Formats: sequence, structure tokens, C-alpha cells
Amino acid sequence: METFFLHAQEKDARELAERIRIPSGSSLPVDWQGQLIIHWGAAHDEYPQKLALQPIIAIMRAQNRRKRDALLQLHGMKTVASQAASARGKLEPVLFTHKYKVAVFHLQSLLIYEKKETVLLSEKSLQQQRQVNVNAAYIEVGPSQINFHSRRASRESVKAIYALGLDYGLVTIGITPTGHTLVLDVDPVPKLNGRLVQLFAQAIDQYDQSLEKELERKERAMLGCDPEFLLVNSQGKVVFADRFLTRDGAVGSDAIVLSGHRVILPLAELRPQPSVDPLQLAKNVRVTMGLAARKITDHSLAWCSGGMPVRGYPLGGHLHFSRCWMNGHLLRALDNYLALPLILIEDESTRGRRPRYGYLGDFRKKSHGGFEYRTLPSWLASPVITRGVFALAALIVNNYWRLTQKPLQEPDIQAAYYSGDKRRLQDEVAKLWKELEQLKGYEVHAGLLEGLRSQMTSLTSWNEMADIRTAWKIAPGVLKEAFDEGIML
Repeated sequence: METFFLHAQEKDARELAERIRIPSGSSLPVDWQGQLIIHWGAAHDEYPQKLALQPIIAIMRAQNRRKRDALLQLHGMKTVASQAASARGKLEPVLFTHKYKVAVFHLQSLLIYEKKETVLLSEKSLQQQRQVNVNAAYIEVGPSQINFHSRRASRESVKAIYALGLDYGLVTIGITPTGHTLVLDVDPVPKLNGRLVQLFAQAIDQYDQSLEKELERKERAMLGCDPEFLLVNSQGKVVFADRFLTRDGAVGSDAIVLSGHRVILPLAELRPQPSVDPLQLAKNVRVTMGLAARKITDHSLAWCSGGMPVRGYPLGGHLHFSRCWMNGHLLRALDNYLALPLILIEDESTRGRRPRYGYLGDFRKKSHGGFEYRTLPSWLASPVITRGVFALAALIVNNYWRLTQKPLQEPDIQAAYYSGDKRRLQDEVAKLWKELEQLKGYEVHAGLLEGLRSQMTSLTSWNEMADIRTAWKIAPGVLKEAFDEGIML
């Protein structure tokens, strides 16, 4: 057993302790040799030298409604307070057509309850409404009853738990008549009925089993990607990629969904073969760029990357991981040791992508069993940056249990991330990099990593309007030498 369930003899905690297979108690045994503590509540001692699920500081912060709502809004999530602010301070009542209560444990929703009703909820009356409705009829949503709103409530609940630095809880979601999703409440120590006790106990045991298996993993994780870029004409206007590319294939067009669910296909996307080796993956990226140059026959168009080279067109540099366990510790390591440092070299326009896109902990599970990390902007600005991102991602995913710093637990560091405050983050990144240097395997790709580090240290920003073909030595029309990997890699 790698985990220990730590509590203060709360009724729900005792019921959980009776159901789970892992050891539990109100204090950590002196001879316990496990790796991680699962906290229930905040009334017991903390062991800062141990890895933790549900840190006590996060529990206490989430129980403070003002701090909780401020953090959620920072991550781009709507609350009753944010709705009031958008109405220029007028505390007008908010009308809801649906309410959901979503039980979340470790990046997944365990159960969704739904209540279809119309209630008036204002900032001043929020506490009263909670008390009035606490025993109202919420109906469990079965798998066959999942619809757009319940799916969205589930996704926003997982996002809210993660944004608050939590790992589990009960989230209350409200859906307005206009379709907006508001986070109404987050309970980090939820009251459990018999059904929830069963589901939480199963999730805790499954977590322990997955943790044990991951700690024994010897093979390197597989790394893939699908970075996006824009085609921009000499007037600075976007030319839609679907003029040249189909949606499928190693090079394709990708969509943006507009209001009203209208879909357009302005983005070009590269889908290279994955690899466990960062340098090989970079070579595969260049091969797909050569294929793109064949298909994009208008050679006058610039290929622009970054976060938002043209207003309204956000770009992503999504990374794919497989042959490893998708878990919150890895996700937070990628946020702290990859997404945070990359802020130091982003262009001024990159921040326009956040927080709707590029929010911390943005992930999507894939059908092949791996996952996609979606937080990063498109890092195609140069081979040095691309190779450095791949090397850093590989180093993190294969060593993240040894990474101990979490500056993004602090609200001011989160705010600096979303605003792109490079000066505030520069010292934090330096501390993170010192720890990275101590990892086994850093020396394997030290050249790639040091190239990225050099740009970060000098705060050398990429230029989002620069044509990336120049840096990658991709000739218009894909001349033969465009496939000669020896030129550049």
C-alpha cells in the first residue's frame, strides 16, 4: 500500500475508512513506509515531508468563499460574484434552469445529481438559498441520461476542483437560461450518503493501485503532439487552412467553435509520429512541416505560431502522453515545470489566449489510454524552442515524483501566470530549473534543455507574426532539402 487515509475521526471519514483497503487513522504510524497521504478534512496534523492528496491549505482556502470565487474567476470560471461584476456591480438575481451536484475525485466525476428548477439566486441571498435547497430533490443522472448540460457541469466541476488546488469535493453548478455555467459552491469535505461513501471508497482504492503501478514503471513515456499554426496574408488577415488541408491526416485543418456552436476551420495542425525520444519527435515535426508546405500552395502566406498571433484565433501546442498514468501530480508538475517557465519567452500577444484557453491543468483523455496536455500555446516558433519543450516534457513525465516545488499553489503566482508577468516569475523559474538539473536524465538532453533555458534566462520572446518556415528552413514548395533532417536537427 502506497497511500494512507488521514482524518480526525469525522463520521464520514470513519465510514470511508471501514470501506477502503488502504491503512487509515488520525495520525501517521511511525513505521509507515508509503508514499502519499490522502487528507480528509483539515482538523488533523499535516506531514509536509510527504506527498499529499487534498492539501490542508487548499481545503481551508476553498472554505473561504471570497478567496474561492476569486481563484475560480482567475481561471476563467463564472461565479455568482462574477456575474454581478459583469452587471457593473448590480446585484441582480440570477435565474437557473438546472442545478447539478457533482462528486469529484482525482480528475474524474464519480456521480452527477441533477435538479431541474427555476430559482432566483442573488449574491446576498446565496447562503439562505443553500440552506433552503439543501434537502431538495436532486436525482442521480445515469450514464444513458448524460446530456450537454450535465456533461458540461461535470467538466466544469473537475476544472473547479483542480483550480482550487483540491483533489476531490462536491461541486454545485448552476445553468442559466442563456446557457452559462456558474460554479455556485465547492465543498472540499462533503457530507456523504451511502452511495457516495461507496464511490469514494472505490476511487481511493483504485487510486492506490494506480499509484503503486506507476511508481514501478520503468519504460519511458511516449510523447506526441499536435501543434497549430495560422496562415496569414500580407495584409495581416487569416486565410483559413481548410482552403488547402482536409481535416484528417498527418497535416490537417482544425476547428474553432464560435457562439451558436458554429464551426470554422481556420487552423493548420501538424500530427507527427510520436516517439519516446524528444529529438526524434522534433524531427517528425519537421517532416510534417514539409508535407504541409506541399499542400499549402500559396507560398506568399506566412505561417504564424504562438498563442494568438491574430486576435480571435487562439493556437495550442498540445502534448500527448501515453505509457504512463494520467494523474493530478503529473498534471501539476507539467503546469509548474513546463507551462510556467514557458511564460518567460512568450510574446505579448500570447497572453490574449488565457484564461479561456491555456488555463492551468487543461487536459483531455484520449481513446488510446493516454492523455493530451492542452495548456501550452503553439511552441513552433523555432527548432530550439520545440526541441527544448519536448526534452523538458519528457524529463518531467519520467521523473515527476521527484519534483517537489509547487509555486502555482500560491494565488499571486497563478495571477502572474495568467497575466504573463515575466519579472515576477523569473526567480521562481530559476528555482524550478535548479531542481530539474538534479534529475537523473537531465544530462541526456542537456543540450536541448540548455538551449531553451538560455532563451528563458534572457527573456527572449518569440515573435508570433514571424514566419516559422524561416527558422525551420522549410522552403516554399517543399524542395528536396526540406526533408533533409541533417540541415537543422
